[in-house]
Amino acid sequence: MMNYLTLIVFSLCSLFQSNSQKGLSDYFDKLAADALFSGAALVAKGDTLLFEKACGMSDKDQNIPNNIDTKFNLGSIAKTFTAVAIAQLVEQGKLSFDDVIQKYIDVFPDEIASKVTIHQLLTHTSGLGDIFTPAYMERKDEVETVEAFMSYVINQPLRFEPGAQHQYSNAGFIVLGYIIEKVSGENYYDYIRKHITGPLGMNDTDFYKKSEQTPNLARGYTYRSASMQPQPQPQTQPQQRMLVPSTAEERNAMLRDNFSTLPLVGNPSGGAYSTVRDMLKFSLALNRNTLISKEYTDMLTRGRVESRMGMYGYGFEILEDNGYRTVGHSGGAPGVNGLFRMLVDKGYTIVILANADGAMRDLYQEIVSTFVSDF
Repeated sequence: MMNYLTLIVFSLCSLFQSNSQKGLSDYFDKLAADALFSGAALVAKGDTLLFEKACGMSDKDQNIPNNIDTKFNLGSIAKTFTAVAIAQLVEQGKLSFDDVIQKYIDVFPDEIASKVTIHQLLTHTSGLGDIFTPAYMERKDEVETVEAFMSYVINQPLRFEPGAQHQYSNAGFIVLGYIIEKVSGENYYDYIRKHITGPLGMNDTDFYKKSEQTPNLARGYTYRSASMQPQPQPQTQPQQRMLVPSTAEERNAMLRDNFSTLPLVGNPSGGAYSTVRDMLKFSLALNRNTLISKEYTDMLTRGRVESRMGMYGYGFEILEDNGYRTVGHSGGAPGVNGLFRMLVDKGYTIVILANADGAMRDLYQEIVSTFVSDF
């Protein structure tokens, strides 16, 4: 009798989940048809895949659709790679979160180098600003090393006394990447490949140069001005409604290629490319303490400073979202749009990566209401 009842319950749950998947798939198809979403999404509980979907166009000119293995620009989601690399070096005894940066690099004036700590760089409380300055934007197609990125950071004055407040800083993560190079003796990009993406089999994740032809790499499309710089703020807050045309035809006509806005290559503050499946591998590694021990995973994902929508840890956003504690990061720039969320108390991973502007928050809420709230 119990076995029979168990079978009935299991069958009903399977049917409900199948209907949920169908409804969510239809929702994505409608958004794509209305030119409101272009990208891929994945939902998993543990290592059990519940849903994956790709829609929209990877390359409009070549008429190439997105697929589940399309590589999308992560934007600031890639800050989590830099944070894990720092934690690895701390765990090995080569760094301390409380160290001032002059212990490892000597390129800043003493009034900065003797005050700013690694903790402050990771939590955006260092007082450093942004990399996307007018000087950098004029030469962005020539900058391809962390040392070259640093040249646009070292002469910036502090915006506030280190530790006094939280203000999102891409420049701070450039400095972290430079410290990784100095401490490990490895090129930053090689370090990430050797110690993070490589061991996890994240074979479709890398800092691809826009000057090279990379198979299955999505081009970005934006409504915003082609001259707009990448955005320094993360997309943790409910996004303001972007003023877009009212019809799909008008939206398709207005979306423009973001190629001219992109750096030559990403950097420690963001801009790596990845797939939704590779980001699930990263999530599982964090939850299983594959890359760093549980002690150091907890250090990264502990809320340390208040941000505009929750807490910020060491390179990770920590939010109470829909009543669930979520850990991850977001990323956004013209034609770059992504969310990486781990619902740690429930065991879910949600990844949405897009190559067009859009209301990412609405998609995330639809996924949560479809899967997480019902199980």
